Amino acid sequence: MAWKHRPLNDSVSNASDEIHDFSCSVCKDDNLNIQAKHFCGDCSNYYCDECLKFHAKIHKPHVVFGRKDVDKWVVQGDALVTCDLHPPTVLELLCEDHAELCCHLCVSLNHRMCKRVDLISDLAKGIHKMADFKQLPANVTKVTASLNQVSEARKKNKNSLKISRKSMLTKIKSLRSSLNELLDELEKRTVEQMDSVLAGIDWSLQKDIDHCDLLHDQLKALLDSVQAHDKESRSFIGYRKCKDKMAEGNRLLREMNTKQKATITFQPDTRAQHLLSDIKTLGNIKGHPDPDFEQSSGQIKQSSNKPEVFKVKQKKTYAMNIKNDKQVCCIDCITELPGGEIVLVDNINCRVKVLDSEYKVTAHCDLPEFPQDICNISDHEVAVAFEIGTDRNEVYFLTVSADNIKMTRKFSVDHSCNAIKHHEGELYVGTATALYLYTMTGRLERKVYEDTSGEVTVNGFDLSSDGMKLYIPVSSYNKVNIIDKRGNILATLQDPDFDWPYSVHVSGTGHVFVCSLESNTVVQIDQEGRKKLATLVRKGDSINKPMAVLHSTHTGRLIVGGEQNDILVMELQ
Repeated sequence: MAWKHRPLNDSVSNASDEIHDFSCSVCKDDNLNIQAKHFCGDCSNYYCDECLKFHAKIHKPHVVFGRKDVDKWVVQGDALVTCDLHPPTVLELLCEDHAELCCHLCVSLNHRMCKRVDLISDLAKGIHKMADFKQLPANVTKVTASLNQVSEARKKNKNSLKISRKSMLTKIKSLRSSLNELLDELEKRTVEQMDSVLAGIDWSLQKDIDHCDLLHDQLKALLDSVQAHDKESRSFIGYRKCKDKMAEGNRLLREMNTKQKATITFQPDTRAQHLLSDIKTLGNIKGHPDPDFEQSSGQIKQSSNKPEVFKVKQKKTYAMNIKNDKQVCCIDCITELPGGEIVLVDNINCRVKVLDSEYKVTAHCDLPEFPQDICNISDHEVAVAFEIGTDRNEVYFLTVSADNIKMTRKFSVDHSCNAIKHHEGELYVGTATALYLYTMTGRLERKVYEDTSGEVTVNGFDLSSDGMKLYIPVSSYNKVNIIDKRGNILATLQDPDFDWPYSVHVSGTGHVFVCSLESNTVVQIDQEGRKKLATLVRKGDSINKPMAVLHSTHTGRLIVGGEQNDILVMELQ
């Protein structure tokens, strides 16, 4: 229905332009704008002084409030008609330009320039007969029902989020528990390693103690025997034996004086602490819907950066043979100590050799027949795998310094032992066709992997820096397998440059290198085992049958050993 509204100046004719906070209700009905000075709580009407006289005659019992009690003028029931901006002023006008209900103060302050401002009393005439007004209860009911429906849905959503929180909290607690178990296992392995090292030192010290005690008792017994008899011949014999034993005792004392006091130290591995300090939370939690949400917030993204591919800048050879070597060197394996010392195994001459920063041999140690592989254990300790004959297979632990190498302890295994690697207190020991996991004390934990389809399916393997992947040269089939810690094959790589792949080396920065014996090559492959990145050594590159490769953490150089007296050292770029 269309409504024709009268202009404001017509609606309030005969009224003054003065704006009042409250106008007399009786005068307003006569189109007069007179300020109210009284309010009747029973009538809920406002009165000027003149109109109050007539009200007082008719409604004597009614309670009337003057200006002193103006805070009581607007009763609770009048909240509907009270201006929100200027309480307790009553709403009397409608600005059609802004579709706003207004009081006189609103009009004076904000709607003076508006063209369509009408009295509510005019607009309200016939409101109860309007179709829209009659439909108001049904429309309100419809909207409130929809609001209730949405509100209930949101309440259910809130409850589901509480359930989700409990579920996620369980997963977080489970993850924390797993981390605690890992830390407990690391502590256990560290204690086992400590006890193993202490046992080796204790054994050496006890050996010296027993030797001293034995000589002490023998000398005392000889002296007592000499002093118990007067015969010169018996005394002479006792005298000579005492002198021999004293000489032996003095030799032992001199030897003891050259030995340093046995000590043991603990160098904390701070990588885990640094890693945890860098991680802000145990996982990534995002709400739905979220355009940035990924299917698995815990999934590790593969780096979009291309892997670093090396090129050879320059190369040089360094002699590894020493005076007592009887045959041409066979550098079977190489490792690097945290201090930067290079330790390598000369298989054919049965020696471990230590190199300084100029790649000169500064110390060596003779070993049992044919040491097969070497790996770094700690700052000054390495483990060497031996395959001695058909029935004797052992792991030796050596302490290494720049000018000295000593064997501290060992343990035996019940299988061939041609490859060894250490990771976080565990030893991976390889045969020609299988891979086993041992503790540092020599206790077999489990068989990790086995492939008996060929003569040599497990050769000089290595682990990724996090220990989650193992790179295994499958020499018999000219390929490299990448497996996880459970022995599952993750990838297999074959390449024309793989002809009897002999060993794999994973650098501290994650770069992977493969030595191939018959093709005389050293290649770089990607970490996932999908492709070859570069061939760094080829036939004729000053190395014969490369068997060992090391990417030095300290110098960034690539060191290659094989069946010759020299090692090849390359600057990379």
